Amino acid sequence: MLGHNYIYRNWVSENMKNNCNGKKKQQEPPPNDKQKQQRVPSVSSSKDIPPPEMSEWLSQFQKWTNAERIIAINRLVESCEPSQVRHMMQLIEPQFQRDFISLLPKELALLVLSFLEPKDLLRAAQTCRNWRFLAEDNLLWREKCRQAGITRESPSHSNRRVRHRSPSTPASPWKAAFMRQHRIEMNWRVKPIRPPKVLKGHDDHVITCLQFSGSRIVSGSDDNTLKVWSATTGKCLRTLVGHTGGVWSSQMSGSTIISGSTDRTLKVWNAETGQCIHTLYGHTSTVRCMHLHEKKVVSGSRDATLRLWDVDSGECLHVLVGHLAAVRCVQYNGKLVVSGAYDYMVKVWDPEREECLHTLQGHTNRVYSLQFDGIHVVSGSLDTSIRVWEVESGVCKHTLMGHQSLTSGMELDNNILVSGNADSTVKVWDIITGQCLQTLSGVNKHQSAVTCLQFNNRFVITSSDDGTVKLWDVKTGEFIRNLVSLGSGGNGGVVWRIRANETKLVCAVGSRNGNEETKLLVLDFDVDTK
Repeated sequence: MLGHNYIYRNWVSENMKNNCNGKKKQQEPPPNDKQKQQRVPSVSSSKDIPPPEMSEWLSQFQKWTNAERIIAINRLVESCEPSQVRHMMQLIEPQFQRDFISLLPKELALLVLSFLEPKDLLRAAQTCRNWRFLAEDNLLWREKCRQAGITRESPSHSNRRVRHRSPSTPASPWKAAFMRQHRIEMNWRVKPIRPPKVLKGHDDHVITCLQFSGSRIVSGSDDNTLKVWSATTGKCLRTLVGHTGGVWSSQMSGSTIISGSTDRTLKVWNAETGQCIHTLYGHTSTVRCMHLHEKKVVSGSRDATLRLWDVDSGECLHVLVGHLAAVRCVQYNGKLVVSGAYDYMVKVWDPEREECLHTLQGHTNRVYSLQFDGIHVVSGSLDTSIRVWEVESGVCKHTLMGHQSLTSGMELDNNILVSGNADSTVKVWDIITGQCLQTLSGVNKHQSAVTCLQFNNRFVITSSDDGTVKLWDVKTGEFIRNLVSLGSGGNGGVVWRIRANETKLVCAVGSRNGNEETKLLVLDFDVDTK
């Protein structure tokens, strides 16, 4: 040990002549000619000719243990000048730089990249041409789209992986779909909101029901009419006239519109022509709710009955009798009908046999809202509770408590339920566990009753009596921003109804005291194609 320490100290001392303990050595006089001749050649060795002591030092270095080598390296670095340390870095760094992605077989490289988040995948594509080729793989981005809930690819491209693409070949169509969705999401979240289209047509009457599909908007009003609008141009395409009482419920599928009125009838309309195809008679009081499934519609009335109709023929197929008060809400999936009424009851029906399969008892006040996914029935009541029922057995699985007033609206997607309440709050629930996941409240909460809501896997959109429409993050419950804020909000201005799709939001606006015009606002969040 003494031998190699001695050699190490001699070698280090030669490299510390001008840096020992941070002090400069005293300036020596320049050598004379005789001294130059006597100088040892190894001292002036060039970088290409190592000093003779080098091989002996390296040989000794190789005999040391790992710990001893590390000590030696540390001492060596400490004794070096900055330029020499930089030289070390230039030698060392390439030893750790390996393009492992390019060295892997393509299938393994794509597997590695599949674990990256989309934002990191985009950064990886900027590394080099080969990484870009891999990071734009079509099936890789198809999986990212699937994870994000994006189900649409550009129709001009197939789903097959492009195996031989030149640098000039367009990027993955699934990547393009993902990026488009991302830009749309940013438009909703942070980009400046474009001035909305304003659709006026129901004078000072209340817009009681609202439908939105594709580029078509249908508004129903207590002025006895429905209006069909273009969501693209904002123009009123036609007015559907024929009811003799206010329109209080509607459904739309394709070019077929169905409306229910205080005149006790339903009407089936052709949206393209404005023609009334059928008038459905049978109810003896206001048609308050309905649900359309394919070519059949179920209507609920204040006469306490439900009726199942054939839309094409206008025939009443079945009448469901059993409620003791007005039917306020109904759901229909083609096999079962679920209804909620002012008799505090929820009923499950087999419409073909006109049989009540279950009467779901538990609410202690009127039932105002329903959701039904084929397995679970969710009911909201004036008793402040929300109940989750198992449709097959009729058993109440959960009673969701937390709201303080009437649950007027709900939306259900898979196991996630979002409820809006007259207590000005919105809650997000898991109906499987019965847990409240989020409460959308805080300093930015609505200041009055929630009138309507919509949600998807990113956002919750809520409207209120306070004249605002708010955007929330569905996963975190955080308030994002106001999408609409009426100048008359808090002074009679109300957003009664909202409907949204991926890129547009339609709001039915009005007033309780005449301070706000009745109108529709159409907000566009699509990618700017200019």
